[in-house]
Amino acid sequence: MIVAVCLNPAVDVTYTVDALRPGASHRVGSVRRRAGGKGVNVAAVLHQQQVPALVTGPVGGSAGDELTADLAAAGIDHRFSAIAGATRQTVTVVAADQATVLNEPGPELTADEWRAFTTFFADTIRDASVVTLSGSLPRGVRPTAYAELITLAREHHTVVVLDCDGPALTAALPTAPHLLKINHHEAAAATGTDTSTVDGCLAAAHALHQLGAVEVVITRGADGVVARTTAGCFLGTDHDTVSGNPTGAGDAFTAGLAAATADGAPWPARLRQASAWAAAAVAMPVAGQLDPRTAQHHLTTTVVEELAP
Repeated sequence: MIVAVCLNPAVDVTYTVDALRPGASHRVGSVRRRAGGKGVNVAAVLHQQQVPALVTGPVGGSAGDELTADLAAAGIDHRFSAIAGATRQTVTVVAADQATVLNEPGPELTADEWRAFTTFFADTIRDASVVTLSGSLPRGVRPTAYAELITLAREHHTVVVLDCDGPALTAALPTAPHLLKINHHEAAAATGTDTSTVDGCLAAAHALHQLGAVEVVITRGADGVVARTTAGCFLGTDHDTVSGNPTGAGDAFTAGLAAATADGAPWPARLRQASAWAAAAVAMPVAGQLDPRTAQHHLTTTVVEELAP
């Protein structure tokens, strides 16, 4: 089983408009409300792909009730710890192939609520082979939050896939996360490296490894992915691009990577699956979903080659 951690879940509201014009009124073509947050999206994609998965995190208020009810209706396994604060909302405005996202800050956890969640987390991952840690941290939680969870996961011999940036990443790296997935903009900010090229991404991956990450995967959007692993360094590319809503593509990549890791797949197969799932997510109107035909197609069009270390 894969446990997807979502420390700052949300009710995602998606508006579709013909064009987004600042300062103007807009007629909304469609409105969707669903459980969201990066970890929730990871679990939703895994569930759709029939991979045993469970999502966990702190929730509260009426939005928290709506979020858990939506997960239950979708049949997605979940175990959340209760908090006094209200779960946040996010608003995504999709116009043509562009998405504008407004993220509320979310609730503030007390020290007691955080301690309760760490105990809850340790119990939840007892039967997990892989745990994913992704997304922003709620207010009131120290930047060391992911570092604490990685330490607990290591005590249970559970593989960690980490997807975060900023102070949370800086604090987590010394705990040696098994697999760091990060985009090239985040990698540049973390290492001070120019990641506009493959060589630059590879240099950033080496730097992140030196800082503690055992294996590093850097996504480059439509330009593919670069990985530094214990089995070698790899470049994954796919010139058959997909247009649509890019929101959630990174979470689908994390889901595909986690599922292939849990299966013990070799690295080229892991990168092909993760890349195909990300492309298939772009083809869908909301995050947390992927188009199966697109995923199958991109499994065959994604090319993975080994790079010199």
